[in-house]
Formats: sequence, structure tokens, C-alpha cells
Amino acid sequence: MKHFLPLRFPFAPGTDVAGEVVSLGTGVKGFRPGDKVVAHIHVLKGGGYAEYAIASSSRVVLRVPEISASEAASIVVAGYTALQSARQVGIKSLAGGCEHLNVQIIGASGGVGTILLQLVKLSGAHVTVTCSDRNIELMRNLKADEVLDYQTQQGATYTSPSGRRYHRVFNCAHFVPLSNFSAQLQPNARVIDLTPTRRSIVVAMVNKVSLRSPHRFENFYMWDNQEDLQTMMELMGAGKVKAVLDTTFPLCKAGDAWDHCLKRRCAGKIILCSSPPISS
Repeated sequence: MKHFLPLRFPFAPGTDVAGEVVSLGTGVKGFRPGDKVVAHIHVLKGGGYAEYAIASSSRVVLRVPEISASEAASIVVAGYTALQSARQVGIKSLAGGCEHLNVQIIGASGGVGTILLQLVKLSGAHVTVTCSDRNIELMRNLKADEVLDYQTQQGATYTSPSGRRYHRVFNCAHFVPLSNFSAQLQPNARVIDLTPTRRSIVVAMVNKVSLRSPHRFENFYMWDNQEDLQTMMELMGAGKVKAVLDTTFPLCKAGDAWDHCLKRRCAGKIILCSSPPISS
């Protein structure tokens, strides 16, 4: 890793944090010691896996009192990704208006997918999701209109139980070739890969100049936006979006948390807590 990224080792990872302000840098305004906040730390600076972390004030927002630190930390990068990717493909309203759209979310039970599902439902779209059988009930609780088990024939082909064809597809899982579900797409449908790889980047470039494909394939790249973090806090505070937490580990068990994550069997987010956990 050190050969590719400009990091100094030893390096403490961690970008999504929530807690309490203990001190302020010179010239910082809008915050004071004791404020409950949530923040995004730049990935190249890191430091989130710690009892104390430093964050730029432009990446910090006040935490809604009703939301715990664990819940708030779970919607930082995941919230950015869900909110911004929805906008990228034209789903901008969070108060209806997209009732004409049929949407498929592949890998909907992860940290991003669970938030994305809730946001797209707020837009009014009809949402079909794909997940493993153990997460079907969770998807139904989050108001998915149709749930596919990816291990079934119907799930493997992304076929809507009601026969609908999709206007938008969000892929939160590994790269899926466009040809795998092109038969399920509406003309001029847009497919967005939320975890870009070299392969998906090449596919998107070829798709962009192709005159043969009736569908658009694109990649998503997240950017920091304090206003988006504020929006996510407000949605959570209003009860319109809820955090889905898989497991909470103490900070000293960060390695175990990574092992759990790498098993790829999580539903929602994995949280690291200082001891004792910060809950208010």
C-alpha cells in the first residue's frame, strides 16, 4: 500500500467518525467544545481508528441529538455514496416525483445499499433489490417493493417478479457485465457501478463512445460535501432514513472487525467504539 499512496507509516486508518469536540484549532468557527458531531476525515490522513481524531471543520457537522454516535458514523461515506449516486442518475427528489421509475439495487443489504434503498423509496420509485436469503426480511423492513435472492435463477438474472424492466440499476456489489441484465432494462436505462474497478472503468469508456448500446453504463466517484452530510443528518433526525448496524466492536478489536468485514456477510455497517461507547 505504501508504494501507491502518499502515506506515512505507521498509519491509523478510519475516515467516518462521530463523537464530541474536545478542542478547536485556531480560527475554527461554528463549533465549540462539548458539541456532538459527525465528521469525514480525508482518506490519506486517516486517524479515525482512535479515541481522539482530528478533522477539518469543513468536513464536520453537528449531530442530531436523537442520533447516537454509532448511528451517525454509519452514514458518512455510505450516505455520501447513496445520495450522490442517486443524483448522478437523475434521482434528485427525496419527496416523491419518481413514481415512473423502476429501480434495481444489486447488493442492497450492505452499508451503502441499505441507505440507498431508503433514499430511492423516498423519491417514490418502485424498487427491486437483490441480496442473500438471510437478508430478505431486512430488505422488506426497509420497504423494498420486490426482493430477489441472488442464489436463485430469478435473482441471478435480476428478473423482476412483476415483470418490470428497470430504468436505473445501482450495483453495490462486484462488477456485473452489462450483458448480464440488459434484457431486464428499459431503453435508455442507466446502470451505475458504485465500486469502480479497472474493468468497469474500461467498460464505461467503451460504452460512452459506443453507438450500438441502448443503455448507459457509468461509474460513481464520491466527493466530500458538508451539505450532503448535513442532509443525511436531517433525514435521520426526521426518521426518514435509519442506520442499519451489523456489529459493534471495541476499538481494541479493530482487526476482528476487519476480519468480519472481509467475510462479506454483513448487513449494514460495522462500527468501532471507544471504551466506553459514545452513545449521546
